[in-house]
Amino acid sequence: MRLTIITGASRGLGAALAEALMAPDHRLVCMARSAMSALQNRAASRGCLVDARRVDLCDVSKAVAALEDSLAAVSPETLTEICLINNAGTVEPVRPAQRLLSDEIAASVTLNLSAPMALTSAFLRLTSGWPAQKRIVNITSGAAHKAYEGWSVYCATKAALDHFTRCVALEQQQLPRGARIASLAPGMIDTDMQAVIRALAPGDFKEQSRFLALKESGALATPEDAARRLIHHIEANDFGAEPVVDLRRI
Repeated sequence: MRLTIITGASRGLGAALAEALMAPDHRLVCMARSAMSALQNRAASRGCLVDARRVDLCDVSKAVAALEDSLAAVSPETLTEICLINNAGTVEPVRPAQRLLSDEIAASVTLNLSAPMALTSAFLRLTSGWPAQKRIVNITSGAAHKAYEGWSVYCATKAALDHFTRCVALEQQQLPRGARIASLAPGMIDTDMQAVIRALAPGDFKEQSRFLALKESGALATPEDAARRLIHHIEANDFGAEPVVDLRRI
């Protein structure tokens, strides 16, 4: 039996990942702010058990508690693989730094960085000694390496997430049953995040016209295509050999 935990699973890439992984030999733990009854029904029709956890990942303590409860319900000896996919994130706030508000900065840093760090820590602690192969995926972005005007918070949190991943990879390599971990950048996907970018007020994001053109030309990947590429990489034998990978370049 394989177990995969996915954050931000109610829509976009997270929902597409859950959909692609639905199989009788797979158990899913899906975490999101929104209800996921439709996802659960589809999974049940395919013989896949979904533990849907409705939780706001900006409340890190509740997110970690949800993970603890989900893992406590699992018998470790029944698992061959266990994977945590930290997918939830936000591009907002988008505007020049001098116009950012402290509360929205804190919320973005919590969702994009603090929550995946805390869930990774809890995952490693709770599964220490489990015989199953362990993998951790942090969904990152090319914005971790390229500066965009108006994206200072998003760029900074993704860069920090990548470096956190590198540090954890070094630590886990020293352990006999250490987890494999990688930050994966899936490229530009036609999700709600792109819709937010296209709807920004004029002047908040200077490269908005490029993103509008990507949508109009059909250059954005679908969540389903992106999910398939991610899963292919996650399931590869060499997953984790490089701690930070841009899937557009392989």
